[in-house]
Order: sequence, then structure tokens, then C-alpha cells
Amino acid sequence: MCADKSSGKNGDKNKTGKPGKMGKSEQMDTGLSADVRARFAGDLGGVLDDAYSLMVHTHVYHWNVRGRLFEPLHKLLQEHYEALFEAVDEIAERVRQLGHQVPAGDVKFPSGLNIPVPMPGEETMVADLLNRHEAVVRKLRPLSADADEERDFVTQDLVNKLLAFHEKAAWMLRSIINRANERG
Repeated sequence: MCADKSSGKNGDKNKTGKPGKMGKSEQMDTGLSADVRARFAGDLGGVLDDAYSLMVHTHVYHWNVRGRLFEPLHKLLQEHYEALFEAVDEIAERVRQLGHQVPAGDVKFPSGLNIPVPMPGEETMVADLLNRHEAVVRKLRPLSADADEERDFVTQDLVNKLLAFHEKAAWMLRSIINRANERG
């Protein structure tokens, strides 16, 4: 699929703002077709869901971490949830820039905001967060390639920035697990 390389006036079938996967699209003439904007807004909505859920889990684990790794893990998780808060804001703003509403209100997060009770131990927390970061990476990688193909460089830049953060976070968390396994 190629991006609509015209000004968008003739080739954009959804220019009327017909409802699609992401609801009614705002009319705009940015060189990206309404279909492409809707697809990327939908994809980013899925990433937003995962990142928001990850942010909440990270924050709750930050509050409840205990054990021999308390101090470094408490500090790392604070850095992560603060970065995730900024990231979810950037993702939501990109969805708006693409001409779509950000899911809100009565929306249920498919990725789940099921905080475990009782709170798990630090190694289980770290493993859970690692799995969640890697799941986001798996969503972002094809989205970056698609954004490049469609010439949506703004979405691609955002996605690549998110990829770098999530891969680094996963590496840090994986290192904590590996260190714990070496000791144990």
C-alpha cells in the first residue's frame, strides 16, 4: 500500500468522514489518506492500551516492591512509570493529530489492569513487566515498518522512540532477572 501522494483531494475515499474502525475521521489534507490515518490511529490505540496498562502496573509495583532489590528496583520503576506517562500522552496526541478521538470513558482496556492481590514478589513483578514491555515491542516493530511504507514519518519517529524505550526497559529488567538467577 502506498500513501496517497496527491494532496488528498481526489484519492481519499473517506474524505467525507465516514465512520471507520476508529470512528468518524476529521477532514484534513496532510497527504495521508483517511484510511491510512484510521489504520495508524487504530494501531496506536492498541499501543496506547498496552502502554497505559504497563504504566499502571509499573506504578503499583513501584509502590509495593520489597526485598533485597528494593532500592534499585524502586528507583528504576519510578523512572519507567514517569517515562510511560509521557509516552502515553504522546501516543494519544498522535492519534488526535491523525484526526481521530482517543478511546476514553467507558472503554475497557483489553490488555487488562488486573493488579494481582496479594502483591507478588519482586522477581515476579520484574518478569511481568518484562513480558509487558516485550509485548509492546512486538506491536511497535511492524507499525514502524508500516509507517515508513506509508510515508507517515511522524508516526514512525514516535514509534521508533517508543521502541528504543521499551527495548532498553526490557534489557534492564532482563538483567535484573539474570542477576537474580545467578545468585539463586
